[in-house]
Amino acid sequence: MIDVHTHLWPADISPSYMADYFRSKKEAGQEIRMTLKEILCSMDQAGIDRSIVLALAFGASVRNEDLRGQHEYIHRLVMESGGRLTAFCTLNPFEENALEYLEKYLAAPSFHGLKLHPNIQCFYPDDERLFPIYAFLEEHQAPVLFHTGGIGLKGIRDCYGEPARIDTVACLYPNLPIIMGHAGRIDYRTTATILRKHPHVYADISTNFGRIPGGEWRIFRDLLSTVKTWCGTTEKLLFGSDYPFYSQKDTAAVIRQFLKCRQDHDVLEESDILGVLSFNADSFCQKYGIN
Repeated sequence: MIDVHTHLWPADISPSYMADYFRSKKEAGQEIRMTLKEILCSMDQAGIDRSIVLALAFGASVRNEDLRGQHEYIHRLVMESGGRLTAFCTLNPFEENALEYLEKYLAAPSFHGLKLHPNIQCFYPDDERLFPIYAFLEEHQAPVLFHTGGIGLKGIRDCYGEPARIDTVACLYPNLPIIMGHAGRIDYRTTATILRKHPHVYADISTNFGRIPGGEWRIFRDLLSTVKTWCGTTEKLLFGSDYPFYSQKDTAAVIRQFLKCRQDHDVLEESDILGVLSFNADSFCQKYGIN
C-alpha cells in the first residue's frame, strides 16, 4: 500500500497560516509533529508500506534558494527511512534558475518527481512560462503532481486550481506523467473527462471525504462512481492522504468503511475500491520508476 500524497518540512519554517492551522489542531487535541518517527508510526497504523513526501512552496514569492533547507530535510528523512519514503521536489517555476534546481533535485536518489501548488503559488498550470519545465519532465518521464480543486484555506484563491487547466498541459505534453492532486475536488466530471482522454494523467483521492458523521465515504463514492462511469475503470485513481493535514489511518478507514456500505446495484465493484486502497499507486510507481 502506497500513499502518493504526504508532506513533511521543518516545523520552524511554517508560515503563519500553517502555524495557525497546527495550533488549532493542537487545541482540538491533535498535536502534529513532522518527524520521521511520526510519519512511520502513522504509516504503520494505517497499513501503509511506502509514502511519497511532497515538498511544498508556501507562497508565490518563495525563492528556490529559500526552499533548499526543506529539500535537505526531506532528503535526509528519505535516506533514513529504510526505503519507506521517497519524495517529489518543488520549485518557484518562474525563476531563471528553476530548471537548474529541478535537474539537481531529480539527480538525487530521494526525488523522483515535482510537486506544484497553483493555489498557493498563484499561477495557472497552463501558463506558457512553465512549458520548459514540462518538456524536461516529459523527456525524463518524471511525474508532476499538481494541487487541483479547492484548498479550503481563507485568503488562498482556488481559481488557480481549476482542473480543466490540466487538459491543456496534457494536450501539449501527451507523454508527461501527471497526478491531479485531490482529484480536482469537487469537479469530478472534469477530472473524469481528463482521465479518460489522457493516458498519462492520474488523480489521487486525498481529502475527498464529507463531514457527515458516519457518512464521510459518500463524497469518496461520488468520485469513484463518476470516474468509473466515464472511464470504465478506477485504476487511475491513486491512494493519497495529504498527511499531516489529514490522517492516513482515517483516510484508509473511510475507504474500508465504504467497502462495507457499498450497495450491490452500485456501479462500483469491490475490486475498484481495493484497487484504490492497495494496488493502483503501486502500479503507477512501478511504471514510472518511483522507488
